[in-house]
Amino acid sequence: MKRNRKLFSDDGNILILSVVIVALLVATGFGYMKWATDERWDTAYEEATVQAYFLAQAGLIEKGLHYLRTRKPSELPAGTVHLQDGIISDAGSYHSVRVRRVQAMSEGNVFQRSDVYDIYATGRAEFVNHQLGNRHYGSKVKVERTGKLRARLRSFANYMYLTNFETTVYDEIIWFWSQDSLWGRTHSNDFIGLEFSPHFFGPISTCQDRFLYRQPGNIYFAYPPQFEVPPVLFPRHAESLRANARPTISSENGRYMTRIWLRGNQGIVAYQYEMGTDPPPLYGVIDNLVNVRTIERPNWGAIFVDGQAEIYGEAAGAFTIGTASTMWLVDNIYYTGANPENGRWSAEIMDKNMINTLGLVSEGDIIIKDNWCNGRENGYRRFNQHSIEHHSITINAALVALGESFTFQHQNDDWEAYQGPAPDERGIIHLKGSVTQWRRGYVHRSNHDGTGYGKDYEYDFRFDDQPPPYYLEAVDQDGHGLFDLISLTDIGTGE
Repeated sequence: MKRNRKLFSDDGNILILSVVIVALLVATGFGYMKWATDERWDTAYEEATVQAYFLAQAGLIEKGLHYLRTRKPSELPAGTVHLQDGIISDAGSYHSVRVRRVQAMSEGNVFQRSDVYDIYATGRAEFVNHQLGNRHYGSKVKVERTGKLRARLRSFANYMYLTNFETTVYDEIIWFWSQDSLWGRTHSNDFIGLEFSPHFFGPISTCQDRFLYRQPGNIYFAYPPQFEVPPVLFPRHAESLRANARPTISSENGRYMTRIWLRGNQGIVAYQYEMGTDPPPLYGVIDNLVNVRTIERPNWGAIFVDGQAEIYGEAAGAFTIGTASTMWLVDNIYYTGANPENGRWSAEIMDKNMINTLGLVSEGDIIIKDNWCNGRENGYRRFNQHSIEHHSITINAALVALGESFTFQHQNDDWEAYQGPAPDERGIIHLKGSVTQWRRGYVHRSNHDGTGYGKDYEYDFRFDDQPPPYYLEAVDQDGHGLFDLISLTDIGTGE
């Protein structure tokens, strides 16, 4: 009897132990299954997150950037524009696509039109929830990521050097050579000619399929050259500048030459003299001048002369001067705070504290006048290097010659009535700014054993973010704006 009871007791223990083991195995199995489903859920979530990120980018580009790139500058929004949602087969969708103009890029310029735009888009991806123990088991889980793309409408001021043609009207190639160093974006719609060893420290591009070379040396490119890029359209008139100019000055159908004397913080004096008569002194008494008007120092504005104009002096403020015909540079044009000798400013001032900007836009040529201030009759060789009142010219500005070229007067060609001495070296063009021209012009010739100016060009990188007021936008052959992409940011879910 005792033996039977012991057997029954052992059988009972074994049965209980078996049940416990089975329970543990089942629990462990469920645990592994839960862990596996959790891992599967986490993996699916991460995959959906990455997918949503790229769906957001698709919305930024397919809708937002496409919207900007198919608009003329005058059609771009002043506020926020909401665009349609989109679906990408077998991937997901994007929604809440909108384009918003950034209203101000710097403090104190509330009247400045910003050409910077933020594009937002939210990408949405889905996966089926197979997580055990979740009340939403079997339903779809939506994962969203929002991206922001910042783009800037490119203006002519974003180029250090920009041309439509690299040849003269006589089909002569003007070559870049060893003395040329360009710090900034360089582009031409034409073939670019390279001789000896020029240096390009910024991006360089052309619409053509190659460069033209003549005796090439150690040519330096900081960035790989870009070929067959879309052309930049050159308008024949500065319409935006004309429309926003206050004041517009009439030349009385070419009767008067207009002079614009920049006087720093004292403002601007505009006056006139009859064409064909002796001009008054550049720095004479205002009371003795004709048709005088005084303009306060502009913080954001434009002046347009319906004819020719002569420009000179110390520029303070932010403004653009335009002319319907030839613009003459008759003496140094430099910012308040810059060195009149070379147009540079000190490390103490630096770019962020240099608030002055100037645009000079001509619907004709921009020509350096051959006068005593600018080195007439071999002034560079006859006077001390630092005697800038007798030679050279300093230019702080973004220059645009829509009609033809940025060049200089009296190049001593055989056909010219005026012939200067030999040599006729007039100094250095100290430019801190940018140059855009319909057709590249000469600034130095070999005539008379050397005629004209050497080049000291440095890009004003402030123009990259803050072009002068009412400056010309860079557009393609359809008139649509060209944009530079500034940043791409993942800002998470929603905003």
